[in-house]
Amino acid sequence: MVGCNAYVILIANGFLASEFLQYTESLLRLQNKIVNSNQAFLSISKKWIINVVFIRRYNAYKHRSGEKATEERIDLDTIYFPASRKTSTSTNCIDTWYHGKLRYGGNHFTEKTTNLQKKHLRIAVFEHIPAVTEKSRAYYNKRPNNNVEALGIEFELMQIISKAMNFEPKYYMPYNIVSEKWGNEGGNETHTGLVSEAIQEKAAFYLGDLHYTLHHLKYFDLTIPYNTECLTFLTPESLTETSWKLLILPFKLYTWIALILTLVLGSVVFYSLSLSCKKYISLYKNQMHIQSTSLKKEIKGLYLFTEIGNSILYTYSMLFQVSLPNLPSPWAVRVLIGWWWIYSILVAVAYRASMTATLANPVARVTIDTLTQLAQSSIEVGGWNEETKDFFLMSSDVSSQEIGNKFQLIKHEEEAIEKIANGSFCYYENSYLLQHARVKRQMFQKQQKENKTTQNMLLKHNLHIMEECVIHMPIALGMEKNSPLKPHVDILIRRIIEIGLVEKWLSDVMEWSKIMELQQETESEKALVNLHKLQGAFIAITVGYLLGFVILIGEILYWKHIVLNNPKFDKYHLDIFYDSTRNLEIQTNHLDS
Repeated sequence: MVGCNAYVILIANGFLASEFLQYTESLLRLQNKIVNSNQAFLSISKKWIINVVFIRRYNAYKHRSGEKATEERIDLDTIYFPASRKTSTSTNCIDTWYHGKLRYGGNHFTEKTTNLQKKHLRIAVFEHIPAVTEKSRAYYNKRPNNNVEALGIEFELMQIISKAMNFEPKYYMPYNIVSEKWGNEGGNETHTGLVSEAIQEKAAFYLGDLHYTLHHLKYFDLTIPYNTECLTFLTPESLTETSWKLLILPFKLYTWIALILTLVLGSVVFYSLSLSCKKYISLYKNQMHIQSTSLKKEIKGLYLFTEIGNSILYTYSMLFQVSLPNLPSPWAVRVLIGWWWIYSILVAVAYRASMTATLANPVARVTIDTLTQLAQSSIEVGGWNEETKDFFLMSSDVSSQEIGNKFQLIKHEEEAIEKIANGSFCYYENSYLLQHARVKRQMFQKQQKENKTTQNMLLKHNLHIMEECVIHMPIALGMEKNSPLKPHVDILIRRIIEIGLVEKWLSDVMEWSKIMELQQETESEKALVNLHKLQGAFIAITVGYLLGFVILIGEILYWKHIVLNNPKFDKYHLDIFYDSTRNLEIQTNHLDS
């Protein structure tokens, strides 16, 4: 039977023909009952055998004189396509064989699918990006506007196919299609969505981003794939907020350890070198009996580092480029100060530059970009149909099986997006729809902030599209089962793909999402530093205030419990008290030296 261009069926026995047609009906999955053989064959013809020719021979008849007429008449009939009625079938006479020749002699085997002569064909529509957008609704009631807007890839394909094949598309949205979508199989062999429309043969075409799968091939005739979509997950994005660590972020851990050790070592070196210089200079002057005024001149400025407390403070102040009140006279200390200044300048410049970069860089994000990461996370995953769950469960990949075990069914897309924003769900769909949903959610969030509404609609988590594609799914137009229009539609779709119209329409559909994302990125780049990022500075000033109050309380307690209890304390002669205390410290230091 393969390769045959024509079949000849001779009907002699009506009962056998009826049984044969019933068998043929079971193969073609017809739903109507066969009343008689002729009607059954016509019902088959009007749907699938579009180039059928019925040959009806009129037998010889007798005249009144009893002689037989020698001339025979044979009528050649065909059927209309597409059929104008579904309940009854009418034939159309194309020619008559009479007197040994055809009366008209025209082409009796014209191609009926290339020109449908303005017939009306129903087209079921499910709005799903990027196949069909909401902007196409104006065409349902035949009120198209003149705005240049993206209608969707499949809607644009349908517009060109209808013009090329010369038929009038009659678009309609099936009942409850938004929630039922492509459709699932229910109890008692019932179906919903586009699948139900296809089983009931309500339309000639079905638009709705149909995946080229075995499940859909049971109910539809799918054209050649016009596009391939990346099916992946929309996941929550966690922000690693570390602005409160602003003061320590410029340097890494080991850099801070090395810097602290250098500070401690530097203050000790300054203290030790200053004491050594003061000791040996004093000893040398005493041995040479040099005047004390000259001694004071030689040890000028060493007091900055001869006390451990002052040595630490002045050593650390040079890191912040604070100049010394006096420069010590010994050249050994001066050289050390010069190199310490060079070191402090380099450290301060590196710290400032790194802090500027820390403020300018965006906040680090924790995202889920692979199936392995998604399987290991505790976040729930889900989609709208059970076929996807079975796809993950039947996979040989361990991560996919784990995802399938925790896969949940969710009917409403808005509910899924809300759960993602709360950080507790990941939604499975094609990347184009996920990108559109993400931008739409962000725009809604922006409007809420601008309007200052009281509703608590703030995003707790940003929305992120997983980089790894679960599968690259071919997408095709849906047609009624065993549709005779499929060969010609495939040719048209192949030509449309070759000239690049599909890529152009896809770009038009996603243009709004891309523009909105670019605008949001630009706005985020303008506001590099805000109060949220400067919370580390406020934490630093708060810690400084607390330490200042603690030290103030310590000084008050020291004054009350130590200074006031000193027997030499006299509030009327505080200068004598402090002079005596200072002279006692000098004598103690002199004895130690």
